Amino acid sequence: MKTIIRNTIILLALLGSLFQVNASQNFIYQDSVLKGDNGKTAKIFVGVPVTIKKEMGKNVKVSIKGYMFGDEVYSSKTKELLVAKVQKGFNVNKIEKNEVELIGTLSKELTSSDLLDVWGEHEEFYFEMCTQCHAGPEVNHHTMMEWEAVFGTMRGFAKLDEEEASYLLRYLKANASDGFIKVKH
Repeated sequence: MKTIIRNTIILLALLGSLFQVNASQNFIYQDSVLKGDNGKTAKIFVGVPVTIKKEMGKNVKVSIKGYMFGDEVYSSKTKELLVAKVQKGFNVNKIEKNEVELIGTLSKELTSSDLLDVWGEHEEFYFEMCTQCHAGPEVNHHTMMEWEAVFGTMRGFAKLDEEEASYLLRYLKANASDGFIKVKH
C-alpha cells in the first residue's frame, strides 16, 4: 500500500511539473544520430532540447544549441552536461565564441515534447534508488554542480555500476535548476 501511495504522489508531482513546461519544446527521446547536410554526423544524447525547423515526412530538421569544446558540445560554458559529440567535418554554425548551433536531420520518432516519454523511466530509477534510505529531494532544487557533489557522496550507498551511475546523473543534471528542463514555479 505504501508503494502505491508513493508512486501515485510521484506521478502527480511529475504530471504537475510537465504541464508547466513550455509546450513548444521538444527533446531527444534516446541517444541518436544527427545527420548534417554534408553527410557528417553528430551523436546527440537523451534529453537534449531541440527546435524543429522543418517536418519532412518521417524525419525532422532540428536545431540544437550549446557550447563547443573540441568535438564535444555542452549545455553550458562550464561543460556541465554533454549535448553532442560531433564527427570531424560536421557543419557547425558559430553563434559567438564557443556558442554553436548544430542543424541536421533525424527521425521524428526520436523527439518528443512529452517529458514523461523522455524522463519517466529515469525518474522511476531515481526514486527507486534514492528513497530507500531517505526522501528524495525535488530534482530541480539543485544545480547541476550541486547534483554532481551530492551524487558523488551517495553513489556508493546506492551501489551503482558505471552505466547506472551515468544514467542517473544525466537525469539529475538535465532536470536540475540550471538544466535543460525549465519548470515554472
